[in-house]
Amino acid sequence: MLITDYQYFGPICFIELIYKQKQLCFDKEAAFTKMSFKNRMVILSAQGPLNLTIPIQGGRDQKTSIKDILIAYDAPWQAQHFKAIKTCYKRAPYFEYYEADIEKLYTTKKEYLVDFLEDCHQFIQKSIKGKWELIEWKENSNQEVNSMHKTMLPWQPNNYDQFAIQHPYMQVFESSKGFISNLSILDWLFCEGGKEISKQLSESLK
Repeated sequence: MLITDYQYFGPICFIELIYKQKQLCFDKEAAFTKMSFKNRMVILSAQGPLNLTIPIQGGRDQKTSIKDILIAYDAPWQAQHFKAIKTCYKRAPYFEYYEADIEKLYTTKKEYLVDFLEDCHQFIQKSIKGKWELIEWKENSNQEVNSMHKTMLPWQPNNYDQFAIQHPYMQVFESSKGFISNLSILDWLFCEGGKEISKQLSESLK
């Protein structure tokens, strides 16, 4: 079983990692850390990589367990994120196919960050036909999670593009920006579709 941290529509390397797993568990006791993908993702705009960050109550410097982190709604971040995604990917081949489901995610108000992240995760798992079983943290509450068996993710918002992905694909703005590696899984999903992603990742397991 892979035990790791939550990701906000995590980068492609994260999806390549979890696709290989039979069981996956998110560490709900992990301290929230700034400058991570716990509440941030990177998509590709006409101007280049674009960071989208979910605002949280109490600011980003707190060390509270992620299960207790509350989303801040002082600004209309949901509408802003969905608008940014639509603007960046409206010309992507498969965006229209997923648009309604994505819009639903961004019009459903969640109090806790982990609840929203779990909804995002379920959407991705369904879209790419992931077969891993998501194990609830409470089922492992009597296990001590430490560096011995928790997988620490090496990619962060300041270095994600330095990690090569297994299956390069044609990006929306590749002709002007060149290929950018390891963007949010949404970039790959909108450009190639979940069926093709599932096929390529499944072939990698053979």
